[in-house]
Amino acid sequence: MNFANHVERNARTTPDRTAVADPRRTLTYDDLRDETDAVAGGLAELGVEPGDRVALFLPNSVTFVTAYLGAMKRGAIPVPINLRYEAETIRDVFDDAAPTAVFTAGELASRLAALNPNAEHVIAAESEEGLDYGRFVADSERIDSSQPRRDAETAELLYTSGTTDRPKGVVHTHGNLTANALATIHYMRPDRDGAYLTVTPCFHAAGLNTTTTPALVHGVPVHFLPEWDPETAAETIESEGITYTMFVPTMLRDLLDHGVAGYDLSALEWVGIGGAPMPVELFRDAEQALDAKLYEGYGMTETTPLSAQNRPGQDVYKPGSVGPVAGEVAEVRIEDPDTREIVDTGETGELLWHGDTVTPGYYNRPEKNDAAFVRRDGKTWLKSGDVGHMDEDGHLFVDDRLDDMIVTGGENVYPAAVEDAIYRTDGVAEVAVVGTPHERLGECVTAIVRGDGVTDDDIVSVCRDHLSDYEIPRRVYFVEALPRTSTRKVDKVALRERFGSGEVTEGTTAKRSREGDS
Repeated sequence: MNFANHVERNARTTPDRTAVADPRRTLTYDDLRDETDAVAGGLAELGVEPGDRVALFLPNSVTFVTAYLGAMKRGAIPVPINLRYEAETIRDVFDDAAPTAVFTAGELASRLAALNPNAEHVIAAESEEGLDYGRFVADSERIDSSQPRRDAETAELLYTSGTTDRPKGVVHTHGNLTANALATIHYMRPDRDGAYLTVTPCFHAAGLNTTTTPALVHGVPVHFLPEWDPETAAETIESEGITYTMFVPTMLRDLLDHGVAGYDLSALEWVGIGGAPMPVELFRDAEQALDAKLYEGYGMTETTPLSAQNRPGQDVYKPGSVGPVAGEVAEVRIEDPDTREIVDTGETGELLWHGDTVTPGYYNRPEKNDAAFVRRDGKTWLKSGDVGHMDEDGHLFVDDRLDDMIVTGGENVYPAAVEDAIYRTDGVAEVAVVGTPHERLGECVTAIVRGDGVTDDDIVSVCRDHLSDYEIPRRVYFVEALPRTSTRKVDKVALRERFGSGEVTEGTTAKRSREGDS
């Protein structure tokens, strides 16, 4: 079934209820149906056919949703484009997806025009570039029924961040989206009288499929912030009575650094956490400051993203765990990367995924499909590249990325464990641990820290109390800021490049923390 039909249902049952809102405009479900009917009709008049790709070069906004759902109604495939891509990467994505049309707005339209993307039609809001979105909607003949789509047909393409390779187009089917949304509602139990806030970008699965599409299926209003700003986020939670949202840990830290004491956040019931490991101390501080429950989960673009989730009504919550596997839609296999055998309970191995939310593959990348999908015991599994373990109660712990694991002197070190220890040090605001080249050990455990009044001796002292000797950082660098990816994660690729020589770089204070660091 075409995923856009969920909005059609809500327009029939609750036509006057708010569906989507941003700082510029608000649409009810009846308004949303009408505007997406117009977008679908306008695309048909432009010659866009079912199966064609339609790019969305837009911020989080009402227009993003109307373009997204309107393309789906036409049977086309929306392709959100990462706004933080470099120009060359944007061209690569356009060449790969080959969209027939692209929706954009404002300054982004001018930026896109300068790139001369491979798209026949450009529809732009608040811009003189291409077709005017407002006129496009007003003049289009409405299509009042969605193009029939089967569950196995492609609904959207989401491109990966491209930090280590050129971005890959992850296929999500209509069945993937429906399974993800219904399971999210099933596990998280949002009240129909509540409201969602989407602050993570909709060009990633976290913003699009953790808050936005589940809210639209459930018939709950969803509010959008076009860019991350902790002050605006706090103001919106207060003014709109936001009950549910999702943050990555760095957003949560920004919010706490900004301060929330002056805002009435009493409507907020829970916050989903994902995208990166969540330090235990930050978790506790945030729950206390927000007076709301935090539920850490795990997912990836390739799992739409729901695959494991802490949830309301759970018997026990464990610090550092991403919760039980979302067994309604996914199952996990934890195997030794070398032997491919399933590891015992409590032992670490690579996470492989199978289920209703798992992508059928990458668009136009058969070589990546061959590497990512394997057959085990008669099933096809997606290799996640993450390593983790399951405890005796069925709670999943994600220990780190397989690629981020540091091999130092023949010992395996998972950076997340070292980071958790360093966060126990007074004065540490943020830390990232990476491996850097070392002549004798192969790799050296290196910590890059943002903090106030903290020394390398403080950090090493705390680490000695919580880590094995080989896990303790040999190098500690102090910086004013850590680099970010487009999803506000710490960019460890950039850190490895910057500190890989072991030399002091501009704006950095270096300390030698261990004897024999040579």
